[in-house]
Amino acid sequence: MTASALCSSALNEPTASCRPGLWVMCSSSAKESHGECALKSHPTTLSAIVATFAAGATLMTSAPAAGQCSVVPPPGSIVSPDGCGVTPDVNAGCNIVPAVFTDLGSIASGGVMYVEGQMGTFVPAGGTAGNTSRDLDWYLVTAPAGKLEVSLSTANSTGAPFANSVIFIKAGVDIADPCAGDFDVGIQSGVCPHVQSVTAGAGQHMIVVTVPFETTATAPIYACGSYLMTLTHTPLSFAVCGTSTESCTTAHTTGGCNIPSCCETVCGFNPLCCDIAWDASCVTNAVDLCGLFVYGCSSPAGAPANDCATASRMITVGQANVIVDNTGAGTDGPGPAVGLCASAMGKDLWFTIKAPANGALTISTCVGGDATTDSVIELYGLGLDPVVTAARAAAMPDYVIGCVDDSCADATGTVIVGGPSAVTLIDAVADEYYLIRIGGWYDSTVGGADTADTFVLTMATSFEYVVFSTGPQHPLVSTAGALTNLGLSSGCISATSQQRWLAQAFTVPSTAANWDISKMTVKGFVPAGMVNETLNYVVWDRLTGNPAPTAAQQRLTGSVPFPVGYTGGADNAANASHDINVAFSLPAGDYYLTAYASNAACATTFSNFAWFLSAYDGINLIDATGPFAWRSANFPAPGFVRYTLAGYTMEAGANPNDMFNTAFDIFGSPVAAPACLGDYDANGFRNGADLATLLSGWGSPGADITGDGQTNGSDLATLLSGWGACP
Repeated sequence: MTASALCSSALNEPTASCRPGLWVMCSSSAKESHGECALKSHPTTLSAIVATFAAGATLMTSAPAAGQCSVVPPPGSIVSPDGCGVTPDVNAGCNIVPAVFTDLGSIASGGVMYVEGQMGTFVPAGGTAGNTSRDLDWYLVTAPAGKLEVSLSTANSTGAPFANSVIFIKAGVDIADPCAGDFDVGIQSGVCPHVQSVTAGAGQHMIVVTVPFETTATAPIYACGSYLMTLTHTPLSFAVCGTSTESCTTAHTTGGCNIPSCCETVCGFNPLCCDIAWDASCVTNAVDLCGLFVYGCSSPAGAPANDCATASRMITVGQANVIVDNTGAGTDGPGPAVGLCASAMGKDLWFTIKAPANGALTISTCVGGDATTDSVIELYGLGLDPVVTAARAAAMPDYVIGCVDDSCADATGTVIVGGPSAVTLIDAVADEYYLIRIGGWYDSTVGGADTADTFVLTMATSFEYVVFSTGPQHPLVSTAGALTNLGLSSGCISATSQQRWLAQAFTVPSTAANWDISKMTVKGFVPAGMVNETLNYVVWDRLTGNPAPTAAQQRLTGSVPFPVGYTGGADNAANASHDINVAFSLPAGDYYLTAYASNAACATTFSNFAWFLSAYDGINLIDATGPFAWRSANFPAPGFVRYTLAGYTMEAGANPNDMFNTAFDIFGSPVAAPACLGDYDANGFRNGADLATLLSGWGSPGADITGDGQTNGSDLATLLSGWGACP
């Protein structure tokens, strides 16, 4: 299943399941050059990166490693074919199209291989301080079954030891497409040498080495320097661990199992598991020693009917009075050793819900919860089949979406630590089912699942329809062949461009006469050195022929405090999504959207939201000379003008007319037409209550009944002309 993005609905911040992806990119900051901001990233799909996290791989600081930090290469070392910051980059891996790697060949069983190279951050040709790019070296190596250890010693530009590096390892790559799949290891280190390893079967493995991202807009702090990479192979102690195809969580009459690292661990504890047979005790050891999951449910007497995942309770969106009472419940979901959730959860209950359309699905236990009701929520994707058989339950780690704990806030907006939880699945799929696990938190260092909190909570569910979506954000291809996530600057970006705006086309569908808009998610990034206090929006009426909007077409404006970016489920870039929570109505029709950053000190302190281009499902603006975007430097004069850029093309197979479509989604709910115009409360009468509703929305779109986008005299006249009972 495609990985989805799950975020806390109370905090609107990334949780463990929507953390930033393992960005392996060339450029760590943005540039303003001819109006565009560029941020380069690894083209591995975000869904694959999220899946990596779900499998337990993280980007973290490595523990100290023993040994001397020396980059002096021994005789016979392999020399990396490119320098740091050299163009073209001949081992740029998946960061260019087509991908290119340095193939180190084969390492012998028990052998050692040395590789010398250069990496770091640098100011690209024509750039200035603060506009740094990051050099990565991508390698392929073929190894027999066993443990492959990567030891990386690094030096700075003066040759002195420098303990800052990142190692990525992907075992068993697809030779036909090495860029496909997940990294097994992705770890940042502050020690030298930096040592990481992976135990895998025979095959070709990928290794990527680089430095951390720059965290400042000054000159490079990880400037290009030398490194020595030492690859060491250690054969398996139990050869069958490299050849067995049997599951580690199922007993079988032959020795070994199909996860080499776990097989080695278990057989090191009990050699008979490899020498004789992988029996039930070996399965138990695999679960305990490797954090594997074996499904089983033994409900206690008097447990709730939905105590087991295989007997989940089907609910519908918006269903009232869904009570979650885990008193007397057992535990059958994955435990903390499996690593699916940062919080241990026990006494769990299970619910299944169907997404009515594409959109954002929210599950909340916030109302009525307090610091005495410590619940945790996990979410799993079931696809089009809601039935959870024992076999599907056993495969839970394969289709987990994410986990959230302590995400509800009190009346002051403060998170209730040790309290209830709420989650929003931002990219639920129409007609697909989702399995909800709600259980009590427990301290796994003190007790087991039987010590989990018990509670009685009310679960509320809601859904925001996708009113309009451009689809995910994609990279463009530079003239050098590099995949580049390109954003157009939007905000007060200079003294002469104080209203650097875009007008992006969208349509509100006619499946409903009106839509209550609740959220607009715009996708981009904040260039280095910018001060963004608010994220602002303007909605314009879009006239026939798509002319540039003028002041007369301005329909709605607003702003929110600049939001924390988070990772959507299909975008190429991490942390691209920025939510603008709104409350207004739009009738079916054609519009433009403008989104831009600002602060109180423009134009002495600049603001910039780099709005990502290359969304394939946007509405193209095309004239006789090709695709373009409406863009302004200041408004209303000179206002929006035709804009294009050079030096980039679309990815292979993509429509070149999509280049200037920025990425955004609009969410809301259809509004049922009243039985008669002006009967806002749909009680069959137009009376004083309806008049109060109209007057409260005066001057805004909120109570518009004539379709002109404003509540005004024409709406009042319509209401009064039909006063009394509806026909």
